[in-house]
Amino acid sequence: MIQNQSKKKDRYTPDSMSCFAPNEKRKKKQGPAQMHCRNCLYDGTGPERAYVSLNKLPWSRPYLEYMPVQYTSCEVLKQPSWADPPMDAPRISPMAFNRLNPDVDRRSYIGVYKLQEGVPRNPIGRTGIIGRGVLGRWGPNHTATPLITRWSRGVSGEVRCVDDKRVLEVLAVHTRVGWSLPCELVTPLDKLGLGTRRAFLAELVRHKSFKVAEEVNKALSALFEGGTLIYQGYVDDAKNTDNAWLETIATNFHDDNGDKYSSYTLADDFSWVEVHSNLNMFSQHKELLRQVAALYRTHW
Repeated sequence: MIQNQSKKKDRYTPDSMSCFAPNEKRKKKQGPAQMHCRNCLYDGTGPERAYVSLNKLPWSRPYLEYMPVQYTSCEVLKQPSWADPPMDAPRISPMAFNRLNPDVDRRSYIGVYKLQEGVPRNPIGRTGIIGRGVLGRWGPNHTATPLITRWSRGVSGEVRCVDDKRVLEVLAVHTRVGWSLPCELVTPLDKLGLGTRRAFLAELVRHKSFKVAEEVNKALSALFEGGTLIYQGYVDDAKNTDNAWLETIATNFHDDNGDKYSSYTLADDFSWVEVHSNLNMFSQHKELLRQVAALYRTHW
């Protein structure tokens, strides 16, 4: 499979997740339907995807006219540490797809995915793009979406209530279009991500030694052990292609007493945000928050 380089500058913008297929709505209680990665520009700024209707989404449906666009970003083709080599690279070692390797987890939360001509095939269906786009790994690209919550408290330390229900706060990242949960590519079995660690490490280790930073990082790892699983599976994202896609594990880490995270000063782009139904947040992340609010029976 030959990959094309894009002449456009690659952009990684959180709002690219809001690219919907026109005039189509996903039914309730239905699995991912590629609503964010069909019939639109790739990642909101890249090449235009080949058209895929809902009834042509499954690979089991014949689609002889299907002519997907081929795209892998220049950044990925430079083969940074987080990216696989091209399939046609010389002296490439076989990739153990559907297996857990020391450095890369190539298993999917969905189950065993199929290969076509030695390349992983998106288990949810067609996307209109082949190659890897801006994703580094062939097949699943694993992310962590930590939902770090605490109770919203008044000046006297009491838990705030609205309509006789307690109010939650969540650690969120401020973007130019709203709020987002921290969500990043992770190494195998990680449930947090470096960016979330950075949120807590920023003030503590500033102008301090590497040894101190390592000690604090270990303490953070212990702090975030456990947690409550909210979701693990496929992410319907505008970066997905026929051969590479995002999956996430969303875990809730809750501070019930209000002292678990109090010694940490957050990095500038992170804030504690009140959880409610009108929160300006990406739809996929907002749904995860709704599930957490339901778990604790809090104000929503």
